[in-house]
Order: sequence, then C-alpha cells, then structure tokens
Amino acid sequence: MRRLNIASVPGRIVMALLAIAALAGTFHLMQTGLGQLAEARQMQRLPETPIGALAKGPYVIAGEVRVAADTVTTPYSNTEAVYYRYKLEEEYRDSDGDLRIRTLDSGSRGGSFRVEDQSGSVLIEPGHNLSSVEWNIARSYRTRRGDRIYSEWTLQPGETARIIGRYDAGEQSVTFSDLTTFSLPALISDRPLEADSGDRLFGAAIRISIATGLLALGLALGLTALKVHRFWVYVLAMTLAVTGTLSALGIAKLKQEWSAIATLYEARYEQLNGHENNPLLLADVAALQQLIRQSTSGWLDRWMFRSLVEKRLPLPDLDDQTTSRVRKIVENQPQGRYQHSTKSWIFAAGSAALSVLLIFLAIRTVKLKRLIEAVPTSSTRGLSFGLSELKGMVDVDDAHPPIRDPLKNEKCVAFDYKVEEREGGGKDDKWRTVEERSERVSFWLEDPHGQVLVHPEGATIEYPKFHQETRGDRRYTVRLLDTFVNVYCLGFAGLDKEQSDRLSIRQDNNSPFLISAKEEQDIVLDRGARGFVGIALSLGLSLFAATTVFAADGTFSPDNLMMAALTVPLLLCLYIGILHYNDIVFLKNRVNRARANIDTILQQRHDLWPNLEKVVKASLAHEKQLLKAIAQLRAANPATMETGKDVEKLAGFEQKVTRAMQARIENYPDLKNNEVIRKFMAIMAETENYLSLLRNSYTESAMIYNTRIQSFPDLMLAKLFRFRAAPRLT
Repeated sequence: MRRLNIASVPGRIVMALLAIAALAGTFHLMQTGLGQLAEARQMQRLPETPIGALAKGPYVIAGEVRVAADTVTTPYSNTEAVYYRYKLEEEYRDSDGDLRIRTLDSGSRGGSFRVEDQSGSVLIEPGHNLSSVEWNIARSYRTRRGDRIYSEWTLQPGETARIIGRYDAGEQSVTFSDLTTFSLPALISDRPLEADSGDRLFGAAIRISIATGLLALGLALGLTALKVHRFWVYVLAMTLAVTGTLSALGIAKLKQEWSAIATLYEARYEQLNGHENNPLLLADVAALQQLIRQSTSGWLDRWMFRSLVEKRLPLPDLDDQTTSRVRKIVENQPQGRYQHSTKSWIFAAGSAALSVLLIFLAIRTVKLKRLIEAVPTSSTRGLSFGLSELKGMVDVDDAHPPIRDPLKNEKCVAFDYKVEEREGGGKDDKWRTVEERSERVSFWLEDPHGQVLVHPEGATIEYPKFHQETRGDRRYTVRLLDTFVNVYCLGFAGLDKEQSDRLSIRQDNNSPFLISAKEEQDIVLDRGARGFVGIALSLGLSLFAATTVFAADGTFSPDNLMMAALTVPLLLCLYIGILHYNDIVFLKNRVNRARANIDTILQQRHDLWPNLEKVVKASLAHEKQLLKAIAQLRAANPATMETGKDVEKLAGFEQKVTRAMQARIENYPDLKNNEVIRKFMAIMAETENYLSLLRNSYTESAMIYNTRIQSFPDLMLAKLFRFRAAPRLT
C-alpha cells in the first residue's frame, strides 16, 4: 500500500482530523485523570472514623458486615449474601476458528446491611440503583460447565468491608449521594483502602500522561495540516499549549480540590459544636487536619491549607489522651500504593527506553530536514565537491541503459521487487516473503544546464510508481523509479571513477543519500511531520514513565503535574540544543573533510617530486632555477601545513613549477617520454581541476560553518563547546 502523501490536500485533511481526535482525547483523559487524582488524594486524607464518632457528612468506615433485614441468594452457588454480582459467559469459536468469550447474562442484587466495629454499628443503604456505587468485591465463585463459565462476586455477612459514604444523622444511616462535591467516590470494598486509592492514583497518572502525549501529538498533526514545519514554531506551540494547559488545569484542579477539602473539614468541624465532650469526634477532626497538612506539598498547597483550614477553623487544645488517639489514627492511616509495583516499574523502564529511541529517530529525521533546507540547490554545471542538492529528470543512454522491472516489464533505473505467499486462513491469514530483490543502475540527472551521472547504490529511494498483483496464493509487489521523471537528489558529489575529470553523485558513509520524486517542499514537510510526531510521542512516553513511578510510590499530586508543565519546555529546549549541536558538528566535520581532501591531493602530488627531481637532474642539469624549485617542493611536506594560508601558498607554488616544467618538457622529447614525467603530468592534469573544486568546496563549507557559529542560538553552543572559526583559503 502506498504511503499517504502528507503534503497533499487529502493528506492534510487526514492530519487535521487526527489532530482533532487527539485533542478531543486529551480533554477527556485529562478530565477523568484529574478527577481520579482528586479522589485518590481525598481518600488518603480521610481518616478511618470509628462508627461511634459519626456525625453529619462524608466518612470512611470499616467493620464486619451484618444482616439488616433479608439476605439475597446467589444464583449459581446458592450462597447467602447482602450483595452479589453474577456473570454467565460462553466460550465459542468465531468464523476464523479463534476461541472467544461472550457474555450471555449478567446482573447484580443487594439491599441494606449493617457494618459494625468496636464503637457501634450503622446501617448502610446503597439504594435501588446499585450501579451508582462502586463495588470493589473479590470474585468468590467461578466454575465451568462445558463451554459455559459461571462467576459470582459476593459480600457476605462476617466479612470486613470498607465504605466511603455520607452519614445521615437523622436516619442514622450511610448513603451514597452528593459525594462528588467532596471529590470522593461512592465506594464499598472488601480490599484495603490503600489498594483502592493506589489504583486510582495509578490510573490518574496514566490518563494524565497519555493526555499530555495526545496534546503534543495533536499539535504536531495540526501544524502539519497547516503546512508548518519549522521546529522553533513547534517548540513554541508545544511550550505554550502543554505548559499552559497543564499549569492551568493543575491550578484549577488544585483549587477545586481544596474547595472540597475545606467543605469536608468544615462539615466535620461544625459537628464539634454541642459535642465538645465526645473525645472520638474531636480526635477524628484533629486527625483529619493533620492528614490534610501531611498531604500538602509546594507553596500553593501550603498556602491554601493555612488559609482554608488552619487559620480559618482552628482546633481547641487537646488533652494527652486525645493527642495520643490522634497520633495513633494518623500513624495507622494507609497511604495509597499501587499493588503491582513491579509492573509499574517495567512500564516505566520500557516507556523510558522507547522514549529515548523515538527521540533519537526524531532528531535524526529533523536533522535531515534541516540539512535539506540548508544545502542550496546546485545546477549540474555548477556542481562542486561535497554534499550537494540537485533537481532534474532521470535520463538514460547507450552507455548507461535502463533496466526493466520483473512485474510489468517497464523501463526503469531502480526497483524493489517482492513476492509473498499466503499462509493460514481467516484472521490467521499471513503473507510470507518468498522472494525479495532490488536492482539499481547508474543514470543521468539532467537539468537545463547539463547532466551529471548518479550512482544510486546505497541511496534511500522514494519510488514514484507502485504495482501490485495477486495470482492465486501469491502476491507480487514492485516499486520502481522509471525514466524521464523529475526527481530530487541529495547526495555526495565526488570524483567519478569512470571518468576522472568530472564529478558524479554517489554514496558516502558520512553524508545522507536521498532520491525522491517528490517536491523539495513536500519532502521537508514530510520529514518535519515525522520529527514532530516522534518528539510528541517521546515526550508523552517520558511523562508516562515519570508519572507511573510517582503513582506507584503514592506521591503523584497536582504539584507533580505543574512540575511536568515546567519540565516540558526544558525537554524541548534540550531537543533544540541537540539539533543545533549536531548541525554545528556536521558543518565542522564538513570543513575538516574538505581540508583533509585538499591535503590528500597535495600529498599525492608531493610524493612524485623526489622521483621527478632525479629525472630532471639527469636531463636538465643546466636548469638550476627549476631544480632548486623542485627541491624546495620536495622538502615542503603538506602534512606539516597548519593554516589555510600555508596550503594556498604551497598550491600556488606547485602550479608555477608545473607550468615551468611543461614549458621545458616540450623542448626536450626524451624528457617528455620519460615514464615518471608522463605520470607526473597525468596526475597534475587530472588533479588541477579537482583541486580547484576542493578549494571551492572548502571555502563554501567554511563560510557556512563560520556564519552558523556566529549566529544565535548557535553562538551560545559554539562558546560553550569551544568551536573555533575555520580559516579561509585566500
């Protein structure tokens, strides 16, 4: 299947729709995640209150389940219970032969019951709508009969239950209405409270981190739909959107959470009026205040505690017995922990590793995009040594003929061919590759100014044509680069091995090599989109890893959310720093390579001077001035040249001596026929133009590099890592 062209109108519409879906998912997950976070923190703050100290308002209580009126009988195990939920499932095979399970019947029944502890008992009234209460009950029965599975979850008399509900002093019962005002869930559970709050904390962290990743992804897709590919625009948009969203939502949720805390504490505090002699009630309120204080973190959290709780509703002095009771309640208060901590660490480690991999791939993609933008388009006539960018038409001739693809027998210069065979059936249907091969031949890249030979071996080719056929159980696929099609080419221009007086485009281990039938702007937009999406996913995974660890340890809070908001721009700045540093390193290496190529050519020519000196001495003994110049060149080793001025001086002196040699050789036929002289003159003729190309390449590379390290923000990196300006050849 051909990959969607992001730069096309349909591609941009798809990107826009995906961006809208990602942003909608962000809103939903962020709201539910922040709601779960508030509930988990409230559950950690609320002390487990003795039943004898209950007054009006929400409470956490625990005790043994007692029958209040009638019990209900479970349908499968015939067990007496105060509540049960059942499910009947059937195992079957679908049309593909896979085993699946479907639910045939399910439901729940229950009624009022009592909960009793050492201080008393209270009536629990879940109401008629049992689904409005969260029942975290362990499965008590499961059996299989044939292909049917029978399961039950029961709360039986004598078991211990923990309940979050609202105590009605008039009815002397616990109900489950209006708990959202206090950011508390309506909960009946047979598990420890820290397990329930830990699961909520973990779920909140996962939702919030995924929401952040979706926000970053939505921005990346949205900018792509708008044909924006500048990385600094993406960084600015990400910083404002992610940081602003997380900060605004974190502060808003923190205010909402503290409003619920203040309402809850005030409701408890008001019960002290008229009940000053109830030590259990006083200890419960004092313990609640201490637990609220312990949960504060950060200056905003502490300021809200002082203004809404401590100063507004101060507690009376406590006697020693009450103080001891408060200390015991606080010490025994469970802290929310995710039960599967090993799993969370595995998730975090995997997410962190995948984040590093994605950011590496994203930076490499954006680096290629920036390179395409930075390298100017050259004409075939003005082609210079080094990394070059060309645009032209694919052409062939008798010296470099085309090939034919094995599927349609069309003329082309490169193809990838694959044969696949069908295995299995239905959903297990798979295609196994039985043959795969590629073939590429050299071709001419022609523009209005001339043509240049391209050797496509090792290039990344984005094929413009695609054919696929299915014959029986086999599928044949070919992608080809046909002739007479316009292409974009980014590759290394080096000395052609077939003809030493011209340059050709070929593979180089230190340079990218890309051949594409797309327009340059489309390639830039495509690479930018890939980089943006990769960075967005990397950012989401890194936040996922951090929040997962925080949640598993029970320390995730709105403060962490706001810290994450501040971390986002720091991470993005780090990404920018890596990109700009890599750019400078690439440009510096390009300069060093150009200088090294000049040194190599000079050394190659220098190695001939000693032998040439012997021949000239024997044939031209009277040419003392020429012999002196040759001796001087023999002694001047290019490897010792440190500055561009020295290299330029040596190259100029060699040219003068060479011209003088040519003039003398024409007058001495014996000297002209000497093998060393012929070799010297061939090399000089071959490398003279090549050296000129190398000098131009060095000058251009040095100018680009020097400009970059003197421009902001590369100037800061250049000073920090001590990048020095490259000397220019005069």
